[in-house]
Amino acid sequence: MEQSFFGIFEKNSARVTAQASAAAEKSFFYLDEAAGVIAAEIASQTGDSDVLRAILDDEDGARPYLDFFDQQRVKPSFAPINGVQEPFFLRQNARFARLCVCRGIAKRGKRHSFAELAELVFGHLGEIPAGQNRKIAFLRNRQTFLAFECFAKILSGVSVLYENNFQNACEAVMGGEAAYAIIPIYSTADGRLNSFYRMIEQHELCIVLSCDIESDDGESVTTFALVHRDRICIGAGAPRFECKITLDDLSSLSDITEAAYYFGAGIVSIEALPMMFSGRAGTFSIIFDLSSADADGLLCYLALEYPQMSALGVYAAVPQD
Repeated sequence: MEQSFFGIFEKNSARVTAQASAAAEKSFFYLDEAAGVIAAEIASQTGDSDVLRAILDDEDGARPYLDFFDQQRVKPSFAPINGVQEPFFLRQNARFARLCVCRGIAKRGKRHSFAELAELVFGHLGEIPAGQNRKIAFLRNRQTFLAFECFAKILSGVSVLYENNFQNACEAVMGGEAAYAIIPIYSTADGRLNSFYRMIEQHELCIVLSCDIESDDGESVTTFALVHRDRICIGAGAPRFECKITLDDLSSLSDITEAAYYFGAGIVSIEALPMMFSGRAGTFSIIFDLSSADADGLLCYLALEYPQMSALGVYAAVPQD
């Protein structure tokens, strides 16, 4: 009896799945066509053929995308008995449509390597300092020195400038005494080290490399960042994109994690940050691993869907030997 029922169910399910697949493929085609039109409109309105740069740099870059989805009024019709399914289905359908369109927009513009992303996201791309300026400032202790050794293998020819605290290390970079500073930004014991992130932002520095260092007892790991005065990109490890996003609805976090999956990015961490504004659901620091990602598509989606996004770093996570 059970075999007979499941056999019938399987046949019916296969038939419905085939119909749904055919309809979905038509949807893929129409959404990709729409993406082509939107990309052309963005280039036309901003005068920039690099579509992703236009979206990131120009306030008008998002307008064609927003207008397209504002005008979408067609919704599937459900029988009353299935009304309870409708809101969830519509949410998933709308989520996919936006992801698909963002991928289509990004592929019509210039494709960017990881080395180009820092300039794309932050603006001016600085040169790595040479000569006496190649000093790295940091607080002298075993873990920080191990981080220095890790970074020195990548940069080569750098020297040490010891400081009494991390604040002084940042000030040494701002004052031109050092080109870089080493700052702890995360630990497995305490999570995101918000006070050090504020220090980095206060001094208008940018993360250019990171590495993980074990504690003396091997019980915890601290992530150290190499910070610099300008936005440079040193491709020497796992490529990361770190940003800060304020959400009106906490359920939007699932949209972001699904976007990461859709564009082939990994989620390294999501950390809740102290609230800065009332009336918002929460602010989160999110680190994406771009090793196998369509980075252009992901950045396009984040910029269009979360205009309040603030980029914190485009950098490489260097493995410790």
